[in-house]
Amino acid sequence: MYRDRKIMNLPTKLLCVAMFFFPLFSSPSALAQTDNGISTAKDAVYGEAGVDVLYSHTSGVSLFVHSQGVGVNGRLGKFVTAKASRSFAFDLYFTKHLREEMTANPVYPEALPYVFGKSNSMFSLRFLREHRKELSPKLRFGAVQVGTVARYGFSLGFLKPVYLYIGIPEIPYEQIITVEYNPEEHFYDDIYGRAPWVNGLDELTVVPGIHLGGGLTFEYSSQRGYTKSVEIGTMFDAYLNEMEILASDFVDPQRLFLSLYIKLEMGSCWTDAR
Repeated sequence: MYRDRKIMNLPTKLLCVAMFFFPLFSSPSALAQTDNGISTAKDAVYGEAGVDVLYSHTSGVSLFVHSQGVGVNGRLGKFVTAKASRSFAFDLYFTKHLREEMTANPVYPEALPYVFGKSNSMFSLRFLREHRKELSPKLRFGAVQVGTVARYGFSLGFLKPVYLYIGIPEIPYEQIITVEYNPEEHFYDDIYGRAPWVNGLDELTVVPGIHLGGGLTFEYSSQRGYTKSVEIGTMFDAYLNEMEILASDFVDPQRLFLSLYIKLEMGSCWTDAR
């Protein structure tokens, strides 16, 4: 009788085992099998089935606004771990003095407005090394990945003389000429307006410097292999010589620039098959 009970319990045990494993193999989410291969938890993040691999390369282009101007950025790099990357980056950005104020000739409203006292336009190139690290991953569709970014490198600051249209003699002008602004010679009554920005490009002054920066990134793309992010942070530049934007007759020129910035970036990640 005991032997018959063991034989009868065998189908019961097999049925229990089958009932336990059946949901795992019948549920698409538990099976984690797609037409393209093995899916992962990333399917929930991107809202569709797909194949996820460890990326080897990353790139991005961005536009940023800082507390003294605007700029553009490009980067290209490699992942050193699944959650960290290192890139070479390049910035082109323009810097204004915080005291700049636009003014215009009230007698000639058709003239372009100008900044009284501005002796140079300043723009810079940066050549940077960039380190990115993921702090918090995306866990669901519509979530945001939070990370950190740190940059360091060197800068080349360019000072371009400002050119103005000067009226001769006093108002009403009989002649208008284009000359480099001189704070000791040119005043409100003889400035007609701003001359085209290209004037003075052949008279650039180049000043080397160093750069440090860092911030937080918030990546929100809903597509595999593509990134969209917002970045906020601070950046610091120190130049070898003083950068005179407004004439030294009005304010002291400065060598050190500390700014806040916000950046919008679009990029991609991929795996090099070689």
